[in-house]
Amino acid sequence: MKTHAASILHLAPIRAMRSFTMKRLLVFLGFSLVGVLLSFADALQVEQGVVIVMFMLVGFVGSLVIEDRQSTRFPIIMHAVYEYTDSSSGEGVVQDVSINGCRVRSTKPAQVKAELRLQFYPAGQALPIEIQQAVVRWCGDGEFGVQFRRVEHAHEERLQQLVSELPKQACHWCEG
Repeated sequence: MKTHAASILHLAPIRAMRSFTMKRLLVFLGFSLVGVLLSFADALQVEQGVVIVMFMLVGFVGSLVIEDRQSTRFPIIMHAVYEYTDSSSGEGVVQDVSINGCRVRSTKPAQVKAELRLQFYPAGQALPIEIQQAVVRWCGDGEFGVQFRRVEHAHEERLQQLVSELPKQACHWCEG
């Protein structure tokens, strides 16, 4: 039974369930309230219970879809090298990045709350952007999310420059 449950979670990973926020609660309660109000409307020919349950389900699914990020992540592909505090290391590909974190795809599994040092190599730049201290916030399906904790000033400026240019590049690619 344990294997079956794990295979279902693997097929349908819902990263939004990692944390429960006030935003998610408000979406769920809002849809639930609308369902209750509509169920008492005389214009509906549907059972009241069905309307309530339907809106509660829509609210629940909607609350799972909400992204809970401090800053927007932008899609990008960059080579990454990382080293954990226990000196084990790995390589991967950064698939999206923000000023506060990134998503890394790697064949080496990561563990939530593991601390690491990360370097990634933006296209056209000879030197990597170095993150002196980061922590793994989530992992699964061959990838993991990293929150940046400590970045030296020069690298932080380069990261800000990279992130500020990504939306412009995306718009340029859409026009072409």
